[in-house]
Amino acid sequence: MATLTCVDASTLDVQPVMVVDRDAVPYELTLRMTRDGAPFGAVGERCGFFLAATAGRLRAAADETIDRQPRWADEDDRFPASSAEGGVRAWAADSGLDADQTWAALQRYLPRERDLFAFRTRDPDDLATIGELRCSVRTQRTWEAGEGVAGGGGQWRLARRAVVEAWGDEGAGVRAVVGAVDLRRWVTALLDEAAAMGCSYDAVEPSGLLRRPAG
Repeated sequence: MATLTCVDASTLDVQPVMVVDRDAVPYELTLRMTRDGAPFGAVGERCGFFLAATAGRLRAAADETIDRQPRWADEDDRFPASSAEGGVRAWAADSGLDADQTWAALQRYLPRERDLFAFRTRDPDDLATIGELRCSVRTQRTWEAGEGVAGGGGQWRLARRAVVEAWGDEGAGVRAVVGAVDLRRWVTALLDEAAAMGCSYDAVEPSGLLRRPAG
């Protein structure tokens, strides 16, 4: 079970539940949510591959060198691109296209605030329903006044945080704000629990594609 502490001090627990085939063999998962121990909702039918790809992208973002990401020296600020960008780039690379050029051409047609993941009561692309678990990355700006500077000089400090929002079956919503390190641990905890129950996603690439066997 993976736990988040929400801004209203409530606790959101998310637990993977196996989806099994006709022979009772687990092959995918859905997510069951509880809030302060009470049932809250179930989302993300067959979302395991997407979660595994998100975990891989979070690890890749954490491994970026400071030279490549000078703006985000703090590991807690290092988030991957949105699911939309990741999907477009993976599709472009698999199609033999230039990923940078393809993304530059298409991003103007997509919403500005893009999600790392968004799971609803059933599939992620279903129409909006009550149960939902969504994660987006937002940039926070804090003014830091300069010490001993005449005229109140200072500078803006930028930080990035993941906003995880969950909506339950009764229409209530909660929100948690976490850094990249805690988000990666949370997603990894879900995948580790799924693996312990017989559903492993070790072969999933950050692009969402399956890793090809060597040779």
